[in-house]
Amino acid sequence: MKERSMKKRQGLYCLIFLGWMVQSIFAGTTGKIAGKVYDANTKQPLPGANVMLENTALGASVETDGHFSILNVPPGTYTLKVSMMGYKQVLLEKVKVSIDFTTTVNVAMEPTVLTSQEVVTIQAERPLIQKDMTGSLVSVASEEIEKLPVTEIRDVLALQAGVVESEGLHIRGGRSTEIAYWVDGVPTTDVFSGNMGVTVENASVKELQVISGTFNAEYGQAMSGIVNIITKEGSERYTGQFRTYVGDYVSGSDKFGVLKRVEVGTDPKTGSLKAIGIEENPLTHLNPIYNVEGSLGGPVPGLGKKLTFFTNGRFFSNEGYLYGRDWFKPTGVPGDSTLVAMNPYQRANVQCKLKYQWNPHVKTTYNVFWNEDKQLRSYEHANKYNPYGTPKHFDQGLTQILTLNHVLSQNTFYEFKLSRFYHKYTQYVYKNPYAKPHYLVKTQDGFIFDPDTEEGKIRLNALISAREPFEYIVDPNGPEGYIHHTLDLPPTSYSFNNDGMNRDHIYQTTAYLLGKFDLTSQVTPIHQVKLGGEARFYQLKFHQFTLRPKLKENADEEIVPYEPEIKPLSSLFHWKYDERPREFSAYIQDKIELKDFIVNIGIRLDYFNANGVIPADPTDPNIYYPFKVEHIYRNPNDPDSLRIAYTPEERRAFMHKKVSAKSQLSPRLGIAYPITDRGVIHFSYGHFFQIPTFNFLYDRPDFKIDASTRDVIMGNADLAPQKTVQYEIGLQQQLTNDIGMDITLFYRDVRDWVSTSAMISTPLPGVQYAKWENKDYSNVRGLTLSMTKRYSNHFSSKLDYYYQVAEGTYSNPSDAFLSLIQNREPRLKLIPMSWDQRHTLNVTFTYDYKNWMASLIASYYTGRPYTPTVPKAAVVGTAALTEFEDNSRRMPSRKNVDLLIRKTFFLGQMRYALFANIYNLFDIENENGVWSDTGTADYTTTIDPEKISYDPNRVGTVEDFRRISGFYGEPRRIELGVMVEF
Repeated sequence: MKERSMKKRQGLYCLIFLGWMVQSIFAGTTGKIAGKVYDANTKQPLPGANVMLENTALGASVETDGHFSILNVPPGTYTLKVSMMGYKQVLLEKVKVSIDFTTTVNVAMEPTVLTSQEVVTIQAERPLIQKDMTGSLVSVASEEIEKLPVTEIRDVLALQAGVVESEGLHIRGGRSTEIAYWVDGVPTTDVFSGNMGVTVENASVKELQVISGTFNAEYGQAMSGIVNIITKEGSERYTGQFRTYVGDYVSGSDKFGVLKRVEVGTDPKTGSLKAIGIEENPLTHLNPIYNVEGSLGGPVPGLGKKLTFFTNGRFFSNEGYLYGRDWFKPTGVPGDSTLVAMNPYQRANVQCKLKYQWNPHVKTTYNVFWNEDKQLRSYEHANKYNPYGTPKHFDQGLTQILTLNHVLSQNTFYEFKLSRFYHKYTQYVYKNPYAKPHYLVKTQDGFIFDPDTEEGKIRLNALISAREPFEYIVDPNGPEGYIHHTLDLPPTSYSFNNDGMNRDHIYQTTAYLLGKFDLTSQVTPIHQVKLGGEARFYQLKFHQFTLRPKLKENADEEIVPYEPEIKPLSSLFHWKYDERPREFSAYIQDKIELKDFIVNIGIRLDYFNANGVIPADPTDPNIYYPFKVEHIYRNPNDPDSLRIAYTPEERRAFMHKKVSAKSQLSPRLGIAYPITDRGVIHFSYGHFFQIPTFNFLYDRPDFKIDASTRDVIMGNADLAPQKTVQYEIGLQQQLTNDIGMDITLFYRDVRDWVSTSAMISTPLPGVQYAKWENKDYSNVRGLTLSMTKRYSNHFSSKLDYYYQVAEGTYSNPSDAFLSLIQNREPRLKLIPMSWDQRHTLNVTFTYDYKNWMASLIASYYTGRPYTPTVPKAAVVGTAALTEFEDNSRRMPSRKNVDLLIRKTFFLGQMRYALFANIYNLFDIENENGVWSDTGTADYTTTIDPEKISYDPNRVGTVEDFRRISGFYGEPRRIELGVMVEF
C-alpha cells in the first residue's frame, strides 16, 4: 500500500513536470532598469517618453503613471537616453546593471522649445546599497577584478565574506561540494567531484556573482552557495588585450630545503656515527612561472555588425615551490640527482563566444570552453627522493552553450538554452599499464648478466638446474616500468622511499546534456514573474584498476621477474561502470516590488532518478562470488554433482534491485524592507536540497567482496538528497556618500549529510562492509560584515569579515567509518568541522594617481581545528589523558599580504601597462598543516633525531624526514609582466 502511494505521488510529480516541460530553470544572466520619468517643474508623469540604452536595441516607453522598465539587460555599465517631444533630451551615464537586480533610475525632464536640441548629461552614481537585495549576495564586475592582485576566479571568490578556503571552498560552513557553479546561466558543476567543471579566466568575466545566503527558487542542487559567472560578449567595435608575465618564487625560508647529499660524521656528544645532511634551498634558483594570455572581440569581418565574437586563450605554467631530488627512479635504480619540481602545474584553455543579433528582439549566442590541465607530479613527502613514483594527473574539458533570447514585448522575454558538458580525468604513473623494466640476473658472488641474450639464457638455466641462489635486479640502463608492490616500503625507519610507485590507473568522464527554457515577465509594475524547468541527462563513465602480479597459466604462482597484469572485472582490483542518471526540475517565483518593501517568493520542484541498483540481499551482494548457496546455484537443493551455477549476468537480475526516484519541494522567501533612503533590512528563509556527488552513488560497482574483504565502503544509489534550512537577517546601510555597510546574521540547519552506515555482516565470519548513508548532521551560525568605500579621492577599499561556528557530527563522509573500524563509539555530540575557521578578514585597498596604480589585499585567518595526540614523554599515570576529542585544538592563525603595482601608458588608441604582482609580500611562513602532538609544523616529539641511531640504509636524514614542506603555505611569489590593450 505504501509503495502504491509512493508511485502515485511520483506520478503526480511527473505530471507536474510535464506541465512545465516547455519551460526551464536557469540562473539569472540579466538585470533590470526601472524607474519613473516626470516633468521637472510640475512633477507630473510623462507617458510616451522614450527610454533607450545607447548602443543596444533595448528600451521602453513610459506608461501612463510615469513608470518604465527595461528587462533582459546584460550586466554592465550603460548610458540611458530619455527623450520626449518638448523636453530636453537626458543622457544618464554610468548606469550600472547587475545580475538579478533592479537598477532604479528616476528622470526629471526639463521643458524646452520644439526646435531646441539641448541635451542634459548626468553622471549616475552607483548606489552603495541594493534596495531589492533580499539575501546575502555580492557582485564583482570585470573592472574591479582587473584592479586586484589575483590571477584566478578562485582568488576572487576567497575574498568574499562567508567564504573559507580549506582544501576547497566552503560557503557559510558547508562542505566544499555544496556549491553550485554556473556560467552564462547554465550549471557547470562536475557532479562527480562537486568542483567547478569549466575554466573561466578573469579576463573573460563580465560579472561574477557570489550568493552566500538564501537564494531564489530558480537555483537548485546547492545547499550553501551559488557562484554565477557571466562572460563577456563582442561589441560593434574591436577590442583586444594581450597580457604576459614571468614569475619566480623568491624566499629565504629553510622550510623548503632539499638535501644535496648525506655525509657520515661523528656525534661529538656520543661518539657514534651520524648522518649529516648537506642541503640547498631550491627557491634560490629560478622556479619559472610563465603566463601568456590574449583576448579579442568585435564584429566578424564581412558580416556587418550582426555577428560579433569574443575569444580568450591562456597558457599558464608553474613549476611550484615544493621540490625533491632524483636520487632514485621508481624502479629503484639511481637517478641523476637533479632537483625535481613536485607540484608542477600546466594549463591551456580557450573560450570563444559568438553572438548573432537577428533583429532588435532576437539574438543567439554560442559559447564554447576548452581546457587541458596537467599535473605531472604531486607532492608526497615519502617520495621526496623518488619523485617520479607519484601519479600524473590530466584533466580535459569541453563545454558548449547555445542560447536563444527572444523579447516578446516590452515586458516579457524568454530564453532557451542547450548545453553539453564534458570532463575527462586520467591518472597513472606510466601510460602503458603493461610497462615493465628490463631485468638482469645477479648471482650470489655478484656476477651480473642479461638473461635475454643467448649466453644469458644458458647461464640462467644452469643456475636453475643447480639450484644456486640468484636474484633479478632492474637494468639501470633499461626502460622504466612497474615493479612488484612489495618493494614499495622504505628501506628502514624514518627513511624516504628509494623505489616504488602508484599502481592505480583511473579513467573517468562526466558528461551531461542540458535543455532549458525560461520565461520572465513584468506582469505589472509590481510583479515580475519568472518560471521555468530543466532537464539533464547524464553519462558517467568510470574505469579504475590496480596492477597486480601476473600469475602463471593455470597456477596460483606469480611470474618471476614481476610482470604487471590487469585483473578481470570480477576481481577486487578492477572497477568499471557506465551510469545514466536523469534529473528534472521546475520553479516559479515572483519578485514583488512595492514602494515600502520588496519580496522574492518562490517554490521549486526537483526530481532525480539515479537509474542505479542496490543489493537485494545486503548480506550477500557480490554477483561474481556470492556466499549463499541459493545465489550460487539454480538448483541449490540438488547434489553437488548435479548443481548448475548461475552466470553473473543471471545473478544480476535477482541480486540487484532498482532504486526509486527522489523528489522534493523547496519553498523560498526573501524580504527587503527599506527603513530610510540609505538603509535596508533584509530577511530570507529557504529549504535547499542537493543530491550527493555521484561518486557516492556508484562507488565500488557490482558490490564486490570476498573472503579477504575487511572494512570497505560500498556505493549507495539510493541516497536521499541532503537538506538545509537556512535563515538570515541583515542590514544594508549607507554611512556616508562614499561608504556603505552590509551586516548579516545567519543560521543553517543541515541534515542527511552523507556518512556511513553501521557494518553489514555477511555469512562469512569477519567479512563485513559499510555503505554510504544519509546520517550526518551539522549546524552553522555566524555573521558576515562588508564595508565598502567606493572610488573617490584616488582610492577605494573594501573590508570583508566573517565569523562562523560550524559544528557537526563528522567533517568528512568517511570519518564515521574510520571511527567504527577503530572501535570508537558513535559520536553523540557536535564538534567543530575541520574548516571551522572562526574569524576570516580580508581587506582590499586600491590607489591610483597619474597612471600609477597600487592594489593591496591583506588577509587574516584564525586557526582551523585539528585533533591533538598526547606528546611523547608527557606525564602518564592512572589519571593521565590518553586521547583528546576530535578537532579540540586549533592550528596557528595565518596572515598574508598581496600587492599589485601597475604603470599605464597611452599611445593613440592603445593602452600599455607594466605591472608587478607580489604574492605573500612579507614571505610569511603560514602553517596549513601541523604535527598533532605539538600543534605546529616545525617539530614533533615523536621523532627525536638525537635518539635515533645511524642506519646506512636510510635515505636522507631524520631531520629532513621530520620536516614536511607540504605543511607550509606558498612562499613569496613575484610576477613581472606587460599588458597591451585597445
